Amino acid sequence: MLPTLIYQRLAGLGPGVLSEVAVLSMLIGAIAVVGISVQESMLRRRDFRISAATIAARPFELRRLRLPVEVALWTLIGVVLVLPLCALVLTSLVPAVGVTLSAATATLDNFRFVLFDHGAARRAFVNSFGLSATAAVVIVAFAIPLAYFLVWRRSRMLRAVNLVTEIPYAVPGVVLAIAAILLFLKPLPIVGVTLYNTVWIILFCYLARFLVLGLRPVVAGYHQLDRTLEEASQIAGARLPRRLRTVIVPLVAPTAAAGALLIFLTAFNELTLSALLWSSGSETLGVVFFSFQQGGDSTYAAALGVLTVIVSVALMLSTLLAAKRLPQGVLPWRD
Repeated sequence: MLPTLIYQRLAGLGPGVLSEVAVLSMLIGAIAVVGISVQESMLRRRDFRISAATIAARPFELRRLRLPVEVALWTLIGVVLVLPLCALVLTSLVPAVGVTLSAATATLDNFRFVLFDHGAARRAFVNSFGLSATAAVVIVAFAIPLAYFLVWRRSRMLRAVNLVTEIPYAVPGVVLAIAAILLFLKPLPIVGVTLYNTVWIILFCYLARFLVLGLRPVVAGYHQLDRTLEEASQIAGARLPRRLRTVIVPLVAPTAAAGALLIFLTAFNELTLSALLWSSGSETLGVVFFSFQQGGDSTYAAALGVLTVIVSVALMLSTLLAAKRLPQGVLPWRD
């Protein structure tokens, strides 16, 4: 694949490697631009507007096909989700790869090492959680007003902005990381600030790369809204900030929440960006996991992976505690 070819070119170095990587990255970006252009063309021909924050899904009766469909779906879940997770858990409970798990060989030393003895792993949990949460909040706060202009204030410049937001996610993470390194290697003119070799350069790349994950759901939410609701508040004298706060945000909150959750879960275990941008004290979970695996410590990597899965699931379940205090539809999995 193109990302694999880019990684091979970077690993091989050479005098013209950056030029080759740039060309391949532009090719990936061009493919993304074509896809988004087709999407925009199709959306302009359809009307998805609703007048409420949520809409009830129309049931689709399977009748006699229900049992085979359920069997196929549960089989797929077991193969692609349960079996790999079981392998990860079993590996985390043995002292070394290849040792058969039994009552005599089972151990929690791998978890003890990751949680208490390995300082980088502890820092990685804090860094990944902080970076992911910050990126999710900032992107969603930026995506709601940006989507307003992209959907309801069309212009050539805004269409160009819409396409540009796709590029950082379309190109491989290593390419975006190299671009950030070249940008911040020296202090920026005028301000004299550099983010190189700090945790902030990782946050900068997270904001750039995952912006589309927060923007696309919000844009889809705007396409479902009837703009007469916003126009009515405008006629009543409400300015744009108040219209966003009182009319638009409550209606697009479900899609914005889904986007924030997707950003957090994606960034929490991100590797391709952090692998080139991390420095001492700014390790992320992906970096530590990759370091364990590359160093032959697969049991430590498995233990860290299990802990990461537990944290991710616990965060998703904890939102259910606040579900009763949130408007209906804010949580995607709540009826």
